Amino acid sequence: MTASYFHYWGKAKPETEAGPAYHLLPYHCLDVAAVGSLWLAANTPVCKQLATRLQVEPEWLQSWFTFCLVLHDLGKFARAFQGLRTGLSDDLVKTNPRMTYAERHDSLGFALWRDVLQEKLAQHLQADQAAWINKIDPWLEIVTGHHGMPPKLDSFRLGNFFEADDEQAAFVFVQHLLEYFLADFDFQPIADKNLNKRLKSLSWQLAGIAVLADWLGSNQEHFAYCSKPMPLGEPALPKLCGYCFIYSANQCTIWRGRA
Repeated sequence: MTASYFHYWGKAKPETEAGPAYHLLPYHCLDVAAVGSLWLAANTPVCKQLATRLQVEPEWLQSWFTFCLVLHDLGKFARAFQGLRTGLSDDLVKTNPRMTYAERHDSLGFALWRDVLQEKLAQHLQADQAAWINKIDPWLEIVTGHHGMPPKLDSFRLGNFFEADDEQAAFVFVQHLLEYFLADFDFQPIADKNLNKRLKSLSWQLAGIAVLADWLGSNQEHFAYCSKPMPLGEPALPKLCGYCFIYSANQCTIWRGRA
């Protein structure tokens, strides 16, 4: 059965008529995270410098920020956003004409995390695992602010933008990402109450990396559109550039020689 989060498009402005009309949202999220993962490779000066100032290991920072980047476009699960392009495919969620895209997807994504996903995840994780959930809002502000400005911190009536199915699809997506990216991750550094204080002075630099990752990760020359759902872990998935960026970076033409 196809996971519900594969019924959402992430990009829908193809530069050629030869391929798909849209790029599935999970794949775009992986593309962007992949760029960030290599930009913050543990052996690079920028990662070492940031890790030193945050007082964490470079490998930890690379893994953690890569995961955060996969969440950068949670706001695109909004039915209001999906309604910006209609008639793409019957495989995508049906648009709701009563929902108007009146708030940007970056702000909607942060609001969805803060007001819905955070609590739902805490309820489904073990107590020792859930402790970090309420401590990472600053990281989500950084990655959702990937268009050059922080997300709005206002409270939105999410029902004006998201249907219940949209919220559930985003929740399942994050659940699967946790299982796939952070199964053996060390969450202990997040428990350090001073980490977010140290993060504050570096937030704009990391936000700049998020902006760059989103820009490069949207380049269709290197990240071809794919509209075929494939579960995380599917053997064919490494053919998608975002996936092979993260797991087989030396196969990617854009970064060959840099990884």
